Amino acid sequence: MSPTTTTPTRAILASEPKPQGHIPGSNWTIQDILVPTTLKDGELLIEMLASGICHTDLLITSIPRHPHYPITYPRVAGHEGAGYIRAIGPNVRNKDLVVGDPVLLSYYSCMDCITCKLGRPNHCPSFGYNVIGQPDAFKSADGQTDVAGSFFGQSSFANLSVVKESSVVSAKNLIEKPEELKLFAPLGCGLQTGAGSVLKIAKAGEGDSVMVSGLGGVGLAAIMAAKIAGCHEIVGVDINPSRVGRCEEFGATKALNTQNLPDLAGSLKQAANDGRGPDIFIDTTGVSAVQQAAYKSLANGGTLVLVGASPDPVQKLDIDVRDMMTRCVKVVGCIMGDSNPEVFIPELVKYYREGRFPIDRMTTFYKAEDFKTALHDMHSGETIKAVLEW
Repeated sequence: MSPTTTTPTRAILASEPKPQGHIPGSNWTIQDILVPTTLKDGELLIEMLASGICHTDLLITSIPRHPHYPITYPRVAGHEGAGYIRAIGPNVRNKDLVVGDPVLLSYYSCMDCITCKLGRPNHCPSFGYNVIGQPDAFKSADGQTDVAGSFFGQSSFANLSVVKESSVVSAKNLIEKPEELKLFAPLGCGLQTGAGSVLKIAKAGEGDSVMVSGLGGVGLAAIMAAKIAGCHEIVGVDINPSRVGRCEEFGATKALNTQNLPDLAGSLKQAANDGRGPDIFIDTTGVSAVQQAAYKSLANGGTLVLVGASPDPVQKLDIDVRDMMTRCVKVVGCIMGDSNPEVFIPELVKYYREGRFPIDRMTTFYKAEDFKTALHDMHSGETIKAVLEW
């Protein structure tokens, strides 16, 4: 990549984290870097208006170099972008996309495999690209050092970024005013993941008791989706008092603070279905102890949906097969809520307009350079969903 094919932009760069004692986000700094302006097949240059901060950004940039994760540093994360098309590369298939269009950004898929053609892009065999990206997507300001990017095909923690076509969802017919574009930025990952875990994976209905652990943006999206599905009981679970205190505002019928409970599995079971346990348990925490307790708490015939994961490259769930068979319970993995963004994001916008998906009440906006304040507020529970404005 020569200097004549690049232009300067600001970005949040993650350096390699410490192998021990790393605090998520402490390795982020805002810097000037160079972004390519000569686009390849299927690429678009997007000027970001906003980008949501997702725990996946913190998770991936907290993993040191490891054989299980060929992640390189420095790198630009960000995968809940919203912005405008500034240039279109060759062989972009969607001819309705034009320069100046507003777009929302979601995840990468190859667009050509059988699962992509069947409308299940989150099952694409190339999904690993979302995490690994490209080691040379950007250059340092002096042009001497490669900077990894194309995170989820977008790296929206840059004011200007080259984005893969499959990550782009047109917002021309979704927004009614420009301010909505930045509000809808998190729909591309966290919010569609949480909502999809309930509506598309668990396929919740009126007869279900749903329990959701972890009441950040993903968890609250799951709670709102459970209310949309008409579930008779919706239990919000967290250790943060402020988040526990707010979940009923978004549709929970009951809230449970699990901090310092001596018997976590027993407490979860007693909190749902008159002590029989939840029919559907959505775990967004990624904490192994919570996932283990969630599995044990399920009602007979129940389903545990694993949405969150820890930074540990090997994370296990201890399951007694006979117990699983006897109780007829299921454990299901969740990637992006089993959703096709081009279809599901407009559905979520529709729910928002109907007042059934009130994401505006959980969103706080910050200037991009104030990302450290946003991270602090997310950790404290003062902010549920932080969105950075470029």
